[in-house]
Amino acid sequence: MTGTASTLDLSPRERRSVAIVFAGAGLACVAGWWLFDFLCDDAFIAFRYISNRQLGYGYTWNAPPFLPVEGYTSFLWVVLLDGVWSATGIEPPRAADWLSLLFALGSLAFVTALCVRLFPRREGWPVWAPAALVLLATVTNRTFLAWTSSGLETALFNFLLHGWLYVAWVGRSAPVARGAWLGSLAALLCLARPDGYLFAAATPLVIALARGPSPRGALRPVAASLAPLLVVVAHVAWRRVHYGAWLPNTYYAKTTAVWPESGLRYLAAFALEYGVWLGLPIALAGGLAAWRRGVRPRAAGLVAVACLLAHAAWYTLVVGGDHFEFRVYSQLVPLLGIAVLGALFSLPLGRGAALALFAAFLVVGWAIPWTHWWKTRDLDQRAQTHLLFMPVASSLPFPLRPIGAAWDELERWLVRRHVGLRHQEHKVLYEHLGRVLPSREQGARWFAGEENPVVVSVSVGMVGWVFPNAHVIDPLGLNDAVVARSPVASDGLRAMAHERRPPPGYLDAFRPELRIGADFQLMKTERGAPLRDDEIREIERRYRDALDSGPRPRGRPEGLAGEGGPG
Repeated sequence: MTGTASTLDLSPRERRSVAIVFAGAGLACVAGWWLFDFLCDDAFIAFRYISNRQLGYGYTWNAPPFLPVEGYTSFLWVVLLDGVWSATGIEPPRAADWLSLLFALGSLAFVTALCVRLFPRREGWPVWAPAALVLLATVTNRTFLAWTSSGLETALFNFLLHGWLYVAWVGRSAPVARGAWLGSLAALLCLARPDGYLFAAATPLVIALARGPSPRGALRPVAASLAPLLVVVAHVAWRRVHYGAWLPNTYYAKTTAVWPESGLRYLAAFALEYGVWLGLPIALAGGLAAWRRGVRPRAAGLVAVACLLAHAAWYTLVVGGDHFEFRVYSQLVPLLGIAVLGALFSLPLGRGAALALFAAFLVVGWAIPWTHWWKTRDLDQRAQTHLLFMPVASSLPFPLRPIGAAWDELERWLVRRHVGLRHQEHKVLYEHLGRVLPSREQGARWFAGEENPVVVSVSVGMVGWVFPNAHVIDPLGLNDAVVARSPVASDGLRAMAHERRPPPGYLDAFRPELRIGADFQLMKTERGAPLRDDEIREIERRYRDALDSGPRPRGRPEGLAGEGGPG
């Protein structure tokens, strides 16, 4: 993966063969996208921010007099969907998954180009074969297919990251142009998700090392890579001025304590599910064989790989994984295929033996995820899929049952703590909310003529979308600066992204007219006197000042109706 890029020039026939391979992979990706296509509730958080911008309030969760809060994760995704809505009239829930599919196909294009450049013509191997094998591993991977949709920015981030890696590893542009390309992709990565800051920090070093050990001639390419990053500086400054924080509000809401106990299990489940336990020793053996032959990785390539590992380590050792099904490892899926295939090429193996080992890697990576999908694909009720745990060991072929049993135990632990919740759970939650909530058109009329209507809900994405004219208070804190900085719940198990609790009296202070609990029943109440603008400003000021000064309001933090969270 980090070796010297090939300067291979393809013949027209070879180009056609590679194009046919890519087209086949693209068709398989579209079929997988159709199979897994879904929207998750969290995606509607970004959609509400876009809606408020369209209504003239800017990118904010609640309209004034509430203070702006940055509860979305991806500024670039929000701006992109906003632009599509403005230009075409296609609303974000309709546009998001189509755009995600396009970005997933773009990732496949970068992967194809990487394979062609990293694996030049080898004796007995047609030029298209490495790309075909890696693409087969990618488009049959459940995690990759799941994140070709969802409404979240995952496919966009992965596309930009794969582009960054392509330029870092095998880019063939002139040094200044390469620096500009790599810096631009790094800047877009930062706007797509704060994770991009890591790759932005590494970009000047990658460009400098690509010029070799001598610093002569490196200044202009490094400067070219730094120039696009000024956009990131401007965005951070705007965030600080507009939202009053250096990081998105989601960081404060979700980051409560280092959680390696969860992250290592999350990583182990991924490794067992996708055959990494078999691929890793192959990769290590291939790397050792290449080293003994005198093959040395490029320094720039090593930095790029180090960034990938550091990114995964942050989520594994600090964050504790992710609330969603291996979302934060999804960008690694095609890269694992490249690593295993590259290792097989480095070992003294014939074509048949190499194909057999790669096939074994594929098959063990299909067994658990597709067995789980088969057993859960027809579950369509919220009661069946809330904190969905489906053991697979007894359904696997006998040799794989010990692996399945270990995976089952990891899943049991993770799901109870809202870590790595599966695609089917989020799909069914969205469908359930579509049945119990009014349409957006109906919701826009619910509070017509009322002054500052307030809704409180434990699941705020679709609620925020279908009630565009109401203020929505988020008790989990993703879109609320007070809750995001309040103490975590001290009772029961840790639950990822479900640990913050509102301070005493905070929710009631807004006199909500509608409460939606974890059972998703709509409970309307009589407010009495209208909620005035100056009351909202005073409530926010009082509770924010209490957090800033240290002492907490007395009493027990407010719980959530029907505790358990939306999942």
